[in-house]
Amino acid sequence: MAYCYFNGGMVDEKEVSLSIHNIGVHRGFGVFDFFRMRDGQYSFIQEHLDRFEKSQRFMGLSHIIDQDEIREAVDTLKDWNGYSNAGFKLMLLADGSDSDLELSPLFFILQSDLSNHQPEPYASVILHEYVREYPQIKTVSYFTSNLLHRRKMKAGAIDIIYHKDNLLSEASRSNVFIVRDGVFKTPAENILEGITRKQVLQVAGQVGSVEVTDVTVDDFFAADEIFICSTLKEICPIVEVDGNAVGSGKVGPLSRKISQLFQQKLMD
Repeated sequence: MAYCYFNGGMVDEKEVSLSIHNIGVHRGFGVFDFFRMRDGQYSFIQEHLDRFEKSQRFMGLSHIIDQDEIREAVDTLKDWNGYSNAGFKLMLLADGSDSDLELSPLFFILQSDLSNHQPEPYASVILHEYVREYPQIKTVSYFTSNLLHRRKMKAGAIDIIYHKDNLLSEASRSNVFIVRDGVFKTPAENILEGITRKQVLQVAGQVGSVEVTDVTVDDFFAADEIFICSTLKEICPIVEVDGNAVGSGKVGPLSRKISQLFQQKLMD
């Protein structure tokens, strides 16, 4: 049995149901966030709560789910489910009808057992021309990503890198960094500012120069090293793009160093 937090209380996940008239489902109007717990300790929880609140305010629903309520619910789930390594997914869907002046929040938290989760040591990616709507918040709309799922799986890729007008933005579920001549570069525009990305920016200066700037598709293919980062992937070096080797085709030394520094930061 696994418990979740649903609209104000703890419920067995199997007992939860949503109305078939929920406007968040009908219109895809919702936001979420996701963070980790490692050995019973939350990783960067305040940053995730702040970003989730930003997403809530962007939606303009009738009221905001308070951070204290979320923390209390997360602590209770931690005790009730008993996982020491887990993920917490905060979900907020709009509730109401098209005729309502204001829509209400339907809020729930799912906890997943990550005791056996191991990030990939390296991976490949594919490219796709696209820019997400409202990339500054984590919406539930992954329509394009899901349409490309079969292509991604056939290519053996871990993620999809988006670009538009020759400029890279982000991956479908990650942020992107390239390394060229010892300089780290990551896109500045049309991205979700990931929490793991923030940590990488803090430690990358210990290794080399860092630029938050435009990154072209040409820059991407000319990179010595590439890595993507996210809460679940952590730091994932990319050794192949659309079937083309990145640099030597092996994990680069600076990507490896960033991964080590990130792991040290997790233990601070």
